[in-house]
Amino acid sequence: MKKLSLAAVIIVSVVVPFFAEDGTAKTFRLSDIVGEPYLSQLQKDGSIRYIHVEGDTELKLLPKSEYGEQAQRNRVIKENGNLGFVTECLYLINKTTLVEKSISGEASVDTSMNAVSRVLRSISKMQGMKYFSRSRKRWDVLYNKTYLYKSADDETPIPDQNTGNADGLELYCYQHDHTFGGCRYRLDYQQSEYEMAAAFTNVSWMMYKIIKAVKPGQFKVNMIVMDCGDSYLMYMSTDADCVRFPLVTSRLNDSFNARLDALYAWFITQF
Repeated sequence: MKKLSLAAVIIVSVVVPFFAEDGTAKTFRLSDIVGEPYLSQLQKDGSIRYIHVEGDTELKLLPKSEYGEQAQRNRVIKENGNLGFVTECLYLINKTTLVEKSISGEASVDTSMNAVSRVLRSISKMQGMKYFSRSRKRWDVLYNKTYLYKSADDETPIPDQNTGNADGLELYCYQHDHTFGGCRYRLDYQQSEYEMAAAFTNVSWMMYKIIKAVKPGQFKVNMIVMDCGDSYLMYMSTDADCVRFPLVTSRLNDSFNARLDALYAWFITQF
């Protein structure tokens, strides 16, 4: 993956799937939802990473879509004096890759948007997900425990809620994170015929050892998947407002960045 330092601005507008002559909706055209110079880079390399420097908070890779606009509106508000961490990634995933990488063991692999919806709600299957630790120079387990619980007021564990349409669904999960220990999140989902979005927002403090690093509501992972026919466009970002603590700044940034690659690597095997 390649980090871009281009300062071009993408103007985000609502783009819906284009329509056939009979009026039925079809999948997205990649050129309609990703602008230059990112489109050419994505088509060449298959993925793009944009790591924002401090003070650079404008999202650069967000696809042009209804769910993209909502992600833009739901940004984490940065407090004065704190560090804002923002990293974005775009992946162009051929659907044949999902078949080839599938660990389901099924003879026929479903790569439909309904399958995408199922995968993004299979929270229990994130347990054991691995990421590459740049500080330790080795692979570590990102989440050693992860499950859904009933509601904001009831932390009783429940099975994955991954059947049916996910549009408007709100769930809650617990994840024991390698860096931050036990964390709780609200999960917000949106789903249409050719697009899926999931946003994970922390609802508990994120602790780095004894340091209160991130307040509730100040860390968000956004995922948007758009059907482009033979391929899916997948957008992911981490958006965080952290306390300024010089000794751990780079460690936190590495942790936020590494989980995007971990989520992508997990996602493409789950069909």
